[in-house]
Amino acid sequence: MLAFLALFAALSMPASAAETTEPTCQGTDLLAAIRKSDPKAYAQIIAEGKKIPNAKGLFWKIEKRGQKPSWLFGTMHVSDPRVLKISPATRRAFLGAKVLVLESDQLLDLGKARLLAFTKPDMMMMPAGKRIEDFLTEDQKQLVNSTLTAKGAPLSAVNYLRPWLVANIAGASCKSSPEAAARKGVAVLDQQLALEAVKRKLPIKGLETVEEQYGAINSMSLEAQIKGLLEAITSAKQLRDIDETTVELYKAGDLRPLSPLLRRFSRDDKAMPADAYAEFESVVIIKRNHTMAERAAAYLAEGNAFIAVGALHLQGEEGLVELFRNQGFKVTRVN
Repeated sequence: MLAFLALFAALSMPASAAETTEPTCQGTDLLAAIRKSDPKAYAQIIAEGKKIPNAKGLFWKIEKRGQKPSWLFGTMHVSDPRVLKISPATRRAFLGAKVLVLESDQLLDLGKARLLAFTKPDMMMMPAGKRIEDFLTEDQKQLVNSTLTAKGAPLSAVNYLRPWLVANIAGASCKSSPEAAARKGVAVLDQQLALEAVKRKLPIKGLETVEEQYGAINSMSLEAQIKGLLEAITSAKQLRDIDETTVELYKAGDLRPLSPLLRRFSRDDKAMPADAYAEFESVVIIKRNHTMAERAAAYLAEGNAFIAVGALHLQGEEGLVELFRNQGFKVTRVN
């Protein structure tokens, strides 16, 4: 479940600046650590990663005869300075585009979008008659309650919310972190693009609604979401390590080792079903990929679109790069 939390926060689902800039302590690059401690495991992770199509490269050119080229950029939904610095080629394409296409055009007003979603109970609330504490042992209940109480939101106040929402509250930590304090209030990468587009009077379009994004994660089983809540509390250090590893891979423009690394963590997590990671990929990544590809077609037909979505959506046999190729486009890696 650690893999779900990390990817959900950083690569696959947009979040508000307030959420993603919640102060966190510096983590450890897990891949670098495994390279030193277990060269055989490291080699296996690298070998598995090389088999994933289109996982290397964050910026792609999309072409079709008779149409102006468009661009595909894989983002990371964080405000880390290492992520916010985009390549000159990517910036040139963005500055020359006639439309910015994001996962959601509601990024600059997420508060309003979430408030609207909150009016639909099935989006934010547990199914009728269910509470988070119904899925917890007495010891787990005490742990969750004490953690949430320390953050000003006791279990009694959030008992009927979806577990993944509560996991976001429970996982916030290290409020005194200097690097986090320096970034307080800084928009995540996708939002920075949107803010710049507003200044340039560049149209902003979205491929999904916030409601659809919530629906995707809500389709995960409640048991998996509860496990995520517990691990947000008990495995905060590992989550920070996964975050740091992901940032380092993103900075290098090569995410190929990420999925094999996280699958390794998933396999080692004996409390989760063996197919839990596959469930996450299916409902939160792949299904959304097909929706985004279908909705992006109109912008690609007009040409000169700059499409920016979480980098995890680009890779794989059912990632956007391959799905756009299936639509008849030539898609080539720029960097």
